This record gives sequence, C-alpha cells and structure tokens, in this order.
Amino acid sequence: MQNDLDAVDALVVALCQQVGDALSPAAMVRFEICMSEALTNVVKHAAAPAFAVIDIDATTTPAAILIEIFDYDKAPPFDPRDHAVDLDTLDPLAESGRGIGLILQCADAVNYSVPDGRARLSLTFEREQPKTGEPE
Repeated sequence: MQNDLDAVDALVVALCQQVGDALSPAAMVRFEICMSEALTNVVKHAAAPAFAVIDIDATTTPAAILIEIFDYDKAPPFDPRDHAVDLDTLDPLAESGRGIGLILQCADAVNYSVPDGRARLSLTFEREQPKTGEPE
C-alpha cells in the first residue's frame, strides 16, 4: 500500500473481499474497523515519506485470519499496546484518539515486533469453529 490516506479505503475493501466468508458477520465488522484504524494510523503517525510502501500480509488458517502490517523500512518502533487509551475516558466528540483502543478491542490478538529492523503489527481474528456434538 502506498503511504497515502486515499489508499486506505480501497485496501480495506480488498482485504474484506479476500477474507470473504471466513469470518462471522460480527467478526467481519470488527475486522473492517480494525483494518481501517490500523492502516490509517500507519499512514498518519509513522512519519513515513510520501513514497514509502507499507506492506500487508494476510494469512488464512482453519483457526484464524492473521494480518501483518509492516511499517516502512526506517520507521521508529511504536508498540500500540503501550499507548492505548481507555475508550470510556475519551470525549465522545473528540475527532481522534480512539484508533489504538479500537484496534485492541476489535482484534482477538494484537502483537508487535521489530524483526530485522522493520516494525510489524500482527492482528489475529479467530474464525468460528463448527460446533460438534451428538446428533439429536
């Protein structure tokens, strides 16, 4: 993805299409909110130059959808888990400040690491497992 806010919406739509029916409708809503917030935050706050490319990997397993968002090569490390604000404490009319809290609430797991000097935000969305049981 190009480091451009105009690219965020199209990529969120593409990711939602790629995930398809892998998530329940409720999980899909959380997925879309999380992707929009995470990608917007990378573009707005990573201080990347306009030409920077933000890489996104999507992996589907029987148990979960894993999205990995990589900052541009020289982005300073920023673990969002260390900067979360309790959403209940924010002014409801505030224009910003909810992104990290929403990411943490919407994803089933949020991990951050800097492998090989490149920051990576990993977001996991668990798939509903078919219920098994004895037939009636």
